[in-house]
Amino acid sequence: MGHSSTPITITDPARVSVYTWTCSTFAAVGSLLYGVDSGIVSTTISQPSFLEYFAPFPASIKGTVVSIFNVGALLGVLFAGWSADYFGRKRTIQYASLFALLAGIIQASAINIPMLLVGRILGGFCAGIMNMTVPIYHCEVAPPAKRGMIAGLHGQFVGVGFAIANWVGFGCSYASGAFQWRFPLAFQCLPALIVLFGASWLPFSPRWLIERRRDDEAMAVLKRLHGKAGDADSSVQDEFKNIRDQIHLENSIKLGFKEMFMKPSYRKRLLLAVLIQVFTQLSGINVINYYQTDIYKGLGITGHTITLLASFYGMAGPLANIICLMFVDRWGRKRTLWITGLLMAIDASLVMAMTASFVHNGSPVGKGFAIAFIFCFTMIYSLGYNSIHFIYVPEIMPLNIRASGSSISLCCNVLVNILFSQVSPIAFASVGWKYYALFIGTNIVGALVVFLVFPETKGKSLEEIGVIFGDDITPPTSYPDESKTRSYEDQIREKAQRYHSDGVQIRNEELHN
Repeated sequence: MGHSSTPITITDPARVSVYTWTCSTFAAVGSLLYGVDSGIVSTTISQPSFLEYFAPFPASIKGTVVSIFNVGALLGVLFAGWSADYFGRKRTIQYASLFALLAGIIQASAINIPMLLVGRILGGFCAGIMNMTVPIYHCEVAPPAKRGMIAGLHGQFVGVGFAIANWVGFGCSYASGAFQWRFPLAFQCLPALIVLFGASWLPFSPRWLIERRRDDEAMAVLKRLHGKAGDADSSVQDEFKNIRDQIHLENSIKLGFKEMFMKPSYRKRLLLAVLIQVFTQLSGINVINYYQTDIYKGLGITGHTITLLASFYGMAGPLANIICLMFVDRWGRKRTLWITGLLMAIDASLVMAMTASFVHNGSPVGKGFAIAFIFCFTMIYSLGYNSIHFIYVPEIMPLNIRASGSSISLCCNVLVNILFSQVSPIAFASVGWKYYALFIGTNIVGALVVFLVFPETKGKSLEEIGVIFGDDITPPTSYPDESKTRSYEDQIREKAQRYHSDGVQIRNEELHN
C-alpha cells in the first residue's frame, strides 16, 4: 500500500449536532428501561404486602428472584450478539422493548413465584439486549472527540432508571394491598412502550449500513448526524470513505468464532473487554444495589425510612455520573478507572468498619456514617466504572467483531452478577460485615490491572483505535490543509507510543504493505 509518504490530516471534530444528541438521548431511553427493570426489584421485595402474598419468602428464594433476572440477561446478551449484526442495532433495541413490555405484564399479574420468575427472566432478557446494543449504537453515531460523553449516556440513563424505580417503590410503600407491589412491576411497561414505538424514527447505525453495503442510506445518515442536510461537503464524504474503506479492510479477513481468538490483536481486545466487565461486577456495586434494603435493616432502620433511603441512594449515582460525562473525554478512560477502583476499595473498608462497629450498637451517628459511606460507594462507582465500561468495550472492538466481542464480555459480566446475586443474601446472613472484605481486595486488584495493562482510547475514531492494537488502518482520503499534515507512518508510531506505556511493536509489513 505504501503509506510511508502519505500525509494524514489531524482533526478534532468536537461539535455534536442537535440531531446526534436527539438520536443518542432517545436511544438512551432503552437504557432507562434497563435501569427500571433491574432496579424495581430492590424495593419491591421489601414491601410488606409482597412478603405476605408470597410467604414464605426465605433468603434462598429472594436470591433466586434477583439472580434469575441475570440469567435472562445472559440469554439476552447472546441473542443481541447475533441480532445486532443481522437485524441492526435499531431493530434489536425495538425487539428488546417488546420483550420488556411482556415482562412487565407477566410480573405485575403474577399469582405465584414461578410466574414471577418467568417475568423476571424475560425482563432480564430485555436488559441484556439493551445493555449490549445501546452502547454500540451510541459509539457508532458519536464523533470521536465527544464519544465518551455520548456513549456514557447509557450508564447515565441506567442510573436514572434505577432512581426512578426506587422512588416509585417508595411512593407505593404508602399504598395498601397488592397495588403496593403490582404497580411498580407494571411501571416497567411505560418506557417499554415509548421505545417500542418511538425507535421507528431512529436512524440505523451508518457503520452497520455500510457493512450491509447500503451506502446511500449511510451517507444520508452521516449528513444528518453532522447537521448537513444539503449536498455532502468534503468532510462528510471523507468520513464516509474512511469508514467504508476500514470496514472493507476488516471484512476482507475471514473471521469465524475460532479466528476471533486466534488473531493476537483481537484476542487482546477480548481479554481487556472481559476484564473491565468482570471488574465492574467485582466492585460490589450490584450487591449494594440489590440488597441495600437488607443492609439498612441490618443497621436497625425500619419502616418507610428503608425505601426512602433507597430512593435517595438511587439519585446519588446519576448525579455523580453527570460529572463523569462532562470530563471523561478530558480525563480519559484508563486513569479514571484505576483511580475509581482504589477509591472504591477505601470506601468499602470504611463501610465494613462502620457496619462492624455499629450493627449491634444503637449509636445513630455511627449508623449515619455507615449509610453515608454506602452512598459514597455508588457515587465513586458512577464517577468511573458506571459509564466507562459501557464506553470502552465498543470502542476497542473493530466492527467485524464489535457485536460478538461485546456479547462475550457482557456474558462474563452477567455470569459474575448471577453468582453474587445468588450468594449475597446468604453471605450477609452468614458472615455479615466481613463480606465487604472481598470487595476491598477485588477493587485493589482491578485498579492495578487497569493501571498496568489497559491502553487509553480517548479522542480516537473507532477506526483509528486499531492502531493501538497494531492493526492495519486505512489512511484518510483527502488532505485539505498540507500545513497540518504529517506522514502516515510517523503518526502510526506516535500513536502507538502515546497510548501504550510499554510501547507497541509495529511490524514493517503493517506499515508498508
